Amino acid sequence: MAMMSYAQVEELYNNTRKPPRSKKYAENQRPLRRVGESHLMLQKDPNSYVFKICGIEASRYLTPESPDKFQIAVRGLVTTYDIDAAYKFTGLYSGIKLSTTDGTEVRVPLNPHYAKQGKDFSALLTFTNDGLLIVNESWHADIYASRSTDEDKDRRKKLKSDLEAYITLQQFKLPTLKDNCKVSARVGRPFGNANLSLGAQAKMFHFLREDTLPLDLPEFALVFDSIAQSAFDTLASKRIYNADGQLFYRRWGHDPSDEADKQEKMDDIVQAITPEEFKDSLVGMLMKLAKLDNGSSSIALPQFHNTLPRRYLAVAKGNS
Repeated sequence: MAMMSYAQVEELYNNTRKPPRSKKYAENQRPLRRVGESHLMLQKDPNSYVFKICGIEASRYLTPESPDKFQIAVRGLVTTYDIDAAYKFTGLYSGIKLSTTDGTEVRVPLNPHYAKQGKDFSALLTFTNDGLLIVNESWHADIYASRSTDEDKDRRKKLKSDLEAYITLQQFKLPTLKDNCKVSARVGRPFGNANLSLGAQAKMFHFLREDTLPLDLPEFALVFDSIAQSAFDTLASKRIYNADGQLFYRRWGHDPSDEADKQEKMDDIVQAITPEEFKDSLVGMLMKLAKLDNGSSSIALPQFHNTLPRRYLAVAKGNS
């Protein structure tokens, strides 16, 4: 559904009949879909029209002060159902792409933690009647990106140096890692997590946080081996998934020769992984286990940028 103008919202309200016998609707409220779904309604207030999802205000169309433009006050919602329903009935969602009066396109994040920044809404958007965003008359609650301090960089550098011998040894063991590789679609898909036990993660976290790493401890070597295998399995799974995710799946009544071809393609992808590629993956997993994969500080990203990072913070680090 495309985003509506103020005139369209007003028309929707006026053309929707109030349920005459329902006690779930006040005189100023209208159902957005079926009468029984009173959790989806459009409400008329003295100076605005309000879309309500599950009793929560999703967006508010303010009475225009000028006949040439209108404003929408948007609240970022949290639950998946609320976000989906808000999009279906208002066309608004976090990261929406909007055309501007400057001839550019911007992405608008809807931060549900706007109150922590002292704001009343996630965003206040001003549009022309043609649906073009007037950037200099609009704003959105800040989102944040992690940034590394000099201390973060020094800690990463020291950890890599301390583990250099262990990492190099695992590179020499790459043929064994390939032979023992276990790949899966669950790990390979976007945002898929490594197959690594919580026990191994906890042990390695405590080892890596020590001032002096217990490099001579047999348990450290055993846990490091499991980390290395998991890092390789994750890398291989993602390589296969990105090449052709269907290689993971077997269909009922499949032709054995087709499945053999799939397995051969998967094996070729696994065998093609180089020691340097594996090293990057292993170092990345170690940094993540040591909680050093992200910077310890954060900065607010620019307002109305044309792109949004794949990952960003809703609350600045150090705030709760």
